[in-house]
Amino acid sequence: MNAAEKEQLFTIRWYVREKWGEESSKAEVLDLLGGLLEPGATPQDRPSVSKGGQKLLWCPFAERNFKKSRTAGSYAKGYPLGAIVHFTAGRRSGLEAGMNEQVENGYTYFVIDKDGNIGQNFSLDSWGSHAGQSTWPGLGDRVSDDLVGIEIQCAGMLEKSGSVYKTWYGETVPASDVRTVAAQTANQEAGAYQKYTAAQEDALIRLLPWLRENNPDVFSYDYVLGHDEVSPRRKNDPGGSLSMTMPALRKKLKGA
Repeated sequence: MNAAEKEQLFTIRWYVREKWGEESSKAEVLDLLGGLLEPGATPQDRPSVSKGGQKLLWCPFAERNFKKSRTAGSYAKGYPLGAIVHFTAGRRSGLEAGMNEQVENGYTYFVIDKDGNIGQNFSLDSWGSHAGQSTWPGLGDRVSDDLVGIEIQCAGMLEKSGSVYKTWYGETVPASDVRTVAAQTANQEAGAYQKYTAAQEDALIRLLPWLRENNPDVFSYDYVLGHDEVSPRRKNDPGGSLSMTMPALRKKLKGA
């Protein structure tokens, strides 16, 4: 038995001991058992996992073999009301490094790397810090305890030196990887940004509908917000790193 399999068994034991009365916990245990018994099959292929209404606590297409994040409590409704879109303002160092960084710094969020891989190391009934000082109508202050964080590996806002764009830590960004916002547009502050990759945007558009479809009675697209919307003037993510404004993203999600 390898370390990952042993961790899955410990997780199964925890669900059986602590939360076996919840239907979502039973679904999660069946998913974990399916992974141990049929390691070559995806969660969608396993007959032990139903295809709707199960309110899973772990995204079936996210990678999860990472150190667990430090959560701070349980969501009031047992599931996030929505999500905050971030950029890491750092290097595209890969999924494992991104997941380890959040553990080391005491945060909790999904991570999407440059290739569109998604990492999750917390249960969706538990919240942890990711948005800091923030506010939004209907949510009050410090929205981390209402909305799940999604960190996308990206340098974010760039500095221009002559005709060259650089990250705050001094790396040059190719012009093809730069998007410029000429003037304040909705949540997007004027300036130059490193773009999210196409794979990252595709992953975001895949994850957000799954979060809603998994628990539509709780998760709302109206609460899919940018960090720059809930912490204006303090934060500028996702800003122009995302190819559309946050209001446009919400409209796209609702239309889909």
